[in-house]
Amino acid sequence: MKMLGTKRTIGRQVTYVGTHVIAELFDCKKLGDADQIERVLLDAAHRCGATVLHSKFHRFEPQGLTGYILLAESHISIHTWPEYGYAAVDAFTFGTMDPSYAVRLIAEGVAAQESNTRVVKRGGELPQSVLAAHPYGVVA
Repeated sequence: MKMLGTKRTIGRQVTYVGTHVIAELFDCKKLGDADQIERVLLDAAHRCGATVLHSKFHRFEPQGLTGYILLAESHISIHTWPEYGYAAVDAFTFGTMDPSYAVRLIAEGVAAQESNTRVVKRGGELPQSVLAAHPYGVVA
């Protein structure tokens, strides 16, 4: 399993351990069915090739939920406010899974009319001593 990624920036190589996509979904039309939202997240994880280890969802009264899918590659989570048509989603992964694709699938699944996403490369610039000791090496 490839666990580290690299990108080149003006004469130097920056290494990171994973990609974290943070999304805000607005005017969501399908936030009322908690079981459906869990299915949407699980489907997104599977379609992205992730290895699902566990899932946990908690429903709030009278509405809303918070939940996560624990992945071998990290996690996907959601927090919803149906009364505002709003969902906060994040997907953090390493390896070959594309967290941006997972977030797009979730946005479609909850019928979000608008979204705002940020992508963060997690791990920063790792020291060479850490990279040299890593069993999977650096993905170029």
